[in-house]
Amino acid sequence: MPGKNTNAIRRPESDEIQDVAHDITDIDFWQCVRFADVLIRYLEITMKTDGINSRLQGTALYFLLIKGGRSTPTQLARLMLRSKHSITKIIDDLEKEGLVVRDSTSRDRRVTSVELTSAGLDQVKKRFLKGNERARKIMACLDASEQKLLAKMMERMRKKMTSALESH
Repeated sequence: MPGKNTNAIRRPESDEIQDVAHDITDIDFWQCVRFADVLIRYLEITMKTDGINSRLQGTALYFLLIKGGRSTPTQLARLMLRSKHSITKIIDDLEKEGLVVRDSTSRDRRVTSVELTSAGLDQVKKRFLKGNERARKIMACLDASEQKLLAKMMERMRKKMTSALESH
């Protein structure tokens, strides 16, 4: 037939699209994915507003804080589920800003630690306290028992997903 494209791409029927959409959206996991997308976007915007250049820099500062202000790049990579290469870049950027210093004074010269500086701690106090206040306002839509339950469930899912990542 003239004008008919026999190599046309097949387009699915509307019913087929709706069936697949139902099958996918029927799983509550996708609600978690949607929430994670919104949360990450929210963190990126608010951290930028607070003067933290990237969410990963903020995460590295957080983990340094909870590790007592000192960690190794390898420990940070493990905690943040990132490659050593990407952690090196994050540490380089934090070091340029004067928020951390590298220290290789251990007995093993191959081991380098990363330490929060006074400026880094000031940044954490100033920026993260603002973030905590925003987090409290968001979490206020749940009562205390719901918040605890959510935290427990998220921790279980985090462990499961971390385990799945480590097996890849």
